[in-house]
Amino acid sequence: MGDSEIKKETEKQNEPKKAEKTAKKKGGFFRALKAEFKRVVWPDKDTIIKETTAVVIVTVILGAIIALLDFVIKMGLDKIIQIG
Repeated sequence: MGDSEIKKETEKQNEPKKAEKTAKKKGGFFRALKAEFKRVVWPDKDTIIKETTAVVIVTVILGAIIALLDFVIKMGLDKIIQIG
């Protein structure tokens, strides 16, 4: 990283602090809130659909893995109890 890139990153990190100071001076929490929302980069519809689909698929897969492990452990414990 070059010096100019580090300076840019530092400035980006200080931007919320500047907004807080401005809000305190003007006495407007909601003004600062509105300013922060203007800076937000909202994802487009395609990105939301892709990420939501990925989350649902991973959730279903992990749920199935946990259910399978639960079943295997239960069957194993039942066998151990029957032997004893």
